[in-house]
Amino acid sequence: MEKRIAARYDCQVPLLDEKKETLGQSQTIDISKSGVGFVSARFIPINTKMMIEISLARDGEPVLIQGKVKWVEKAVKASTYRIGMTFPDISETAQSRIESYFHE
Repeated sequence: MEKRIAARYDCQVPLLDEKKETLGQSQTIDISKSGVGFVSARFIPINTKMMIEISLARDGEPVLIQGKVKWVEKAVKASTYRIGMTFPDISETAQSRIESYFHE
């Protein structure tokens, strides 16, 4: 049963934390207006809130978003984690930029 409230789109860009460091060699898998799925070598506990930076366009400014980890799955044959994060407290500016990305 699908629990997502918004359609997800393939998106493969690195995620940066608030210190401008990659999230343990993270790579996004998909993104929507309300969240992002990514793979990380670093375990991040459920309910962790953190600022992330996502580059939606090669020539545009990245979007800074506060996300909250909703689920974590350990990869079976790798030392990575598949993580689902929502954007519960997204700013109007960030929301507008994400929405414009999906309308282009």
